[in-house]
Amino acid sequence: MLLYICFREVDLEQAWNNIKQVHPLWLFLGVAGHFLIFIFWAKQWIVFLPGKVFVTFKEMFEINALMSTAMNTLPFPGGHAYGVFLLAKKEGVGHSAALSVMSLDQLTEGIAKLTVLLIVSWLTPLPLLIKKGILGLTVVIFIFTCILLYFSFRFHAYKKIRTDSNKTLKERAIDFISRWGQQLEGLRNIKTFSYGVILAYGMKLGEASAIWSIQKGFGVDLPIWSILLILAALNLATIIPLAPGNLGVYEATVFFIYQHLGIEPEQAIALALTQHLCFLLPLAGTGYVYIIMKVFFTKKTFVRE
Repeated sequence: MLLYICFREVDLEQAWNNIKQVHPLWLFLGVAGHFLIFIFWAKQWIVFLPGKVFVTFKEMFEINALMSTAMNTLPFPGGHAYGVFLLAKKEGVGHSAALSVMSLDQLTEGIAKLTVLLIVSWLTPLPLLIKKGILGLTVVIFIFTCILLYFSFRFHAYKKIRTDSNKTLKERAIDFISRWGQQLEGLRNIKTFSYGVILAYGMKLGEASAIWSIQKGFGVDLPIWSILLILAALNLATIIPLAPGNLGVYEATVFFIYQHLGIEPEQAIALALTQHLCFLLPLAGTGYVYIIMKVFFTKKTFVRE
């Protein structure tokens, strides 16, 4: 429906001509900006690992790539659960530690999104809907932070108990939650948590650079805050990812923001489609590359044997 609303009054031939005129270099930079997210993401997850748990950058990069593909393919929260599952499988990690990393990831992501929104609200007047979104996101982040802080400090000295077949389901659940709280070490260490927030800002910088590249590719001359406005609107519209790949929601958000900024409909929809493609190629495609490589090498090994 959102795609229909965007396309119904647009000259598609003119929109396609606009896309064809973009220099490939700008498209490459748009893809590279989104690919940069994985660099900061993998490093952030390594930083948030508890205790002496160690996962290499290469392994963590693969986990994030596969999780990102799942997030753009499976209904929410399937992709997030898959990421926790992949990390938990690594030696010495476990499900409670993996969930603690995911929890801190979501908290810092929320802080980064809220920061972008507040900067935009300071630079330019915002539509009423985005203002309400800022208020709602602030409340959600505050509540989530309080919950994590409570469990983090409540169980900071928790020692794992043996959970054998004699333990009840309630006892197992309490043990898991207690271990999860104890492993939220990144929240108790202000230096570690601040580093994680900075890495989350780095991911937003990658997204912003991609938006800037697409604008330059189309020859759009807008103030610098327009990039943050688009990023802020996307952060709100896609806060709960929709499968597949936020199709429709992403395009509609970018299209309406560009319309709000005075861009012609044909160019606005061309910008929206191109930007989403540059987003999906790395964020969804990288995981598929890993899957194809694994299948290929598995078949190759099987043939040799």
